[in-house]
Amino acid sequence: MITRPVTAALGCCGCRNAILRAVSSRPLPAIGQSASRGMRPVPGAILRTFPPSQQFGTAAQKEKDAQAKPDIEQRIIEEEIEDDAFDDDDTENPWFLDVEPPKHAPLQHIASLPKVPEGAPNLLEPMIKYIHEDMGLDDLSMLDLRDLDPPAALGPNLIMIFGTARSERHLHVSAGRFVRRLRRHHQVGARADGLIGPGELKTKLRRLRKKAKMLGTNTTILPGADNGISTGWVCVNFAAHDHGVQESSNFDESGRFSGFGAPLTGTTVVVQCMTESRRNELDLETLWRGILKRNLEEMQKVKGKTSSNPSEIESLVSSRIQLPDNPSAHQWQKLKLASQQQRQFSTMARRLQARTQRSESQAAAIDSETLVTEGQLDTPSFDLNALRRHIHDFQVIGTPVSHETIQSLISAVFQAPVSEGDTAAERLALVDQLNLVAEERGISVISQEWLITLIESIVTSPAYGEELQRAQTNIEYLLSNRRGHILSNEQVLRLMTAYAHQLDWDRFWNAFRIPSRFQTPRVPELYELAYRVLASTGDRKLCTDALRWVYPEMLKEEPKIWPTLVPRVCFITLPRKIHWMYLANGS
Repeated sequence: MITRPVTAALGCCGCRNAILRAVSSRPLPAIGQSASRGMRPVPGAILRTFPPSQQFGTAAQKEKDAQAKPDIEQRIIEEEIEDDAFDDDDTENPWFLDVEPPKHAPLQHIASLPKVPEGAPNLLEPMIKYIHEDMGLDDLSMLDLRDLDPPAALGPNLIMIFGTARSERHLHVSAGRFVRRLRRHHQVGARADGLIGPGELKTKLRRLRKKAKMLGTNTTILPGADNGISTGWVCVNFAAHDHGVQESSNFDESGRFSGFGAPLTGTTVVVQCMTESRRNELDLETLWRGILKRNLEEMQKVKGKTSSNPSEIESLVSSRIQLPDNPSAHQWQKLKLASQQQRQFSTMARRLQARTQRSESQAAAIDSETLVTEGQLDTPSFDLNALRRHIHDFQVIGTPVSHETIQSLISAVFQAPVSEGDTAAERLALVDQLNLVAEERGISVISQEWLITLIESIVTSPAYGEELQRAQTNIEYLLSNRRGHILSNEQVLRLMTAYAHQLDWDRFWNAFRIPSRFQTPRVPELYELAYRVLASTGDRKLCTDALRWVYPEMLKEEPKIWPTLVPRVCFITLPRKIHWMYLANGS
């Protein structure tokens, strides 16, 4: 068969004539024409004629042509190479592939990994990168708790790392891979508490469904509910040793072997993997921060360094804690701090807009005449309405008020006479306004002196009832939770006097035991007050029970306290004959 290119070539008249001239010796006459006439020349086919000198040359001309032929061939080869190179460039970078690479938007937040503390194991740095990059935990934070003395229950030289997982599945899958990687690549036997294996969750759910079916109810399995299987928290802990575990024997002073087992060496690394909701709920960073701060304060006291500046302790704590750098969290923290700012000029301006403008002379008159002073507290003319007006006046004007003036106002509010009805809620509302004013002016409203003043005023109030008693209990709770602050003997005397006014003997003796609870000596005024209060009651049983333990404690005091007021109580408690025997032997 004739191929398609040949068929296409025969379709052209010029091509057919060229083929015929190649196969025939002379051109054939056309049909219908004479033989003398040759074939019609093909248009476009030009026959070149060469002169004789070019057709028949000499030998020198042939040699010249032979020398010029390699140069021509070399030039043709170079041109072909250039054409091929140009074609290759065109084929390597076609126009439809000349597309610019996609431009990704820059990341708004680049996570910063916590820095490895000095003296930490070499394993820690690659482990942190693996936790962030391969495990995919976010918001990494590190706590350096190696200075805890005594060490934590998790182990000595504790370094704790916190991370947030995206879901429960991500939590358990990443924690399981982390444990296996430590065992395979670092030969570290890690322990994962709270980890659920791949098939363990299905097994537990199947058992839970079976149990629910046996009980005849299926309400124990709820979609998305807490079924008690997963806690959202996996704690991976292990001991890292750079030089291996070195066992050593323990010997006492006499040279005998004491104890058993190898001592705990190396660094204990704990990785706390939690979901976001669980991490916010537990807030373990704040818990360990408080533990570290108290431990550092105790160590400073042991070393004899009494630092009155709390910023030094805070700087020490901050140097050992690396929290995640989260811009959104910082912004939220700033918003919370802004809501807790001390209101001074802005609040004064808003309050002045809600009231008619006053002149400076009127403000000075209110400041000097209407504010309650300590000398005016005993006057019965100041009822709740007058006190409310006074408090509102200096709130609006913004008059500077001292610490003593606000305490006097609080006492006046609670000591105001009862007109009609229950005024406890109204009194507490006025005291809340006074506390707010004090906080705006930079006065601490949770100090010991302030809380004791509130307790004294509440207990001795004529409107004392259930509501004021509830407020008293809350204030006493705040006072008891102030760690590191011991009440002075003068403050204890004030509390005992207030409780004796209400005949609240449980709180009275609890306040009396405060100095011994903190291993501080009692002053004679405490015993004198106790004996005077007991003698004023005239209750024989109460005095007898008190003398059985108060008198022996008084004899043990250092410096020694002489019993001068005991006979007054003995007149009530003991019969006359025994009383004189007691005086003869005791004194």
